Amino acid sequence: MSSSRPDRRRRRGDGGGLERALDVRGQLQEQFFRVDQLQRDVGETVASYAGLLPDRARSTGVVPSWRHLDERAQAAVLDYLGLLDRHDPVEDLDPYQVAAAAADFERGVPTLRSLADDMERFTSSYGAELGRVGEVRARVARRLEEAQQAVAAAEAAWREMTAAGGSFPAADEAVVRARVAGRKLAEVGDRLGPADVDEPAAVVERLAEEARELARELPRRAAAVGNRIPSLATRIDAVVTRSERTSEYMSGLRREFSYESWKDIADAEGQLKDHLEEARGALDRLRRLHAAGDQPGALAALQEVETAVEAASDLVDAPRRRLERLRDVKRDPGALFDRARFVLRDTRLLLRSGPPQPWGGRLDAFARELIALEGLLETTHPDYWALLTRIDRLHEGVDRLVADFRASRAGTAG
Repeated sequence: MSSSRPDRRRRRGDGGGLERALDVRGQLQEQFFRVDQLQRDVGETVASYAGLLPDRARSTGVVPSWRHLDERAQAAVLDYLGLLDRHDPVEDLDPYQVAAAAADFERGVPTLRSLADDMERFTSSYGAELGRVGEVRARVARRLEEAQQAVAAAEAAWREMTAAGGSFPAADEAVVRARVAGRKLAEVGDRLGPADVDEPAAVVERLAEEARELARELPRRAAAVGNRIPSLATRIDAVVTRSERTSEYMSGLRREFSYESWKDIADAEGQLKDHLEEARGALDRLRRLHAAGDQPGALAALQEVETAVEAASDLVDAPRRRLERLRDVKRDPGALFDRARFVLRDTRLLLRSGPPQPWGGRLDAFARELIALEGLLETTHPDYWALLTRIDRLHEGVDRLVADFRASRAGTAG
């Protein structure tokens, strides 16, 4: 009865051939493992090099040289797998097949050995250049660690706050934001290069600093609320006292100047009344919350009081300041233009120390604007406020021009 399997009895008579085939197969496998390990390890390093140092990768021979070796390795792997498909397991072959397998294995060994040697020579030739990858990774790792340390500092401040009995939702939310940002950064950190890591790390550090500051500042602010209550009440009373002449100043504006000159503060009295009512109401809430020991609520009410008082304080003096400025320009508009002309002349003298453009063109535009402003005085009821605001913008523009010019000269000198 015939069998498709080799006759093991026939093969036993040629044990030396099988031993030789197994030995050569071992050599082949050893060289294949060298190639496989080098291809994976060096390939990962070269890929990191190309990703982390793209400018250098374009100017050195690292990437194209490795690409050629990698292509050879791909072909060698296919040949190796083909040999195993044809001849392995050798133990199941007849003597003639064993001899053929040994011959094929022997031809494959030098190819793989040569390729592995070339890969090792590649690492020797470009070792210093590829070593930059480790340096870059270390810099990235340090940057990531700095961001995580900032988060750790924020968490430590938050734990210290809670251990002292502080409970502030704003601080809780801030530290959670910092933690989440730090965790997300850690998840993608190994994919970031030196050009990519700074921005997300800075975001994490900013969030961590905000959380740390809140954890430290909110307890201090809460402890000072009791002292702030009487001082805020005094500020409100002071604004009320100053507001007693608001109607007088508004009457002066309405009587002496066109509507265009004060329309933006026409409802100053009504707005001021609203701000003061808001401040008083928030102050009452602040007193109740502070007495009840509600620190977060008291801080929120404190912010409301401060905002309302600040708005009222800004608004209460607006009619007086507006009236004074309008009266000054109405009394002597020429002084306004004389000062502007002096500034333009002084700036033109400064610009002579540098190239004429673009500085001269910008200054000429301001000079034309000043001439145009003179036309505002020719109307029956001049809009003095428009004149003042445009003159102010002109001076601001000249200040920017001078700053730009000096910065340019400093850069040229450097």
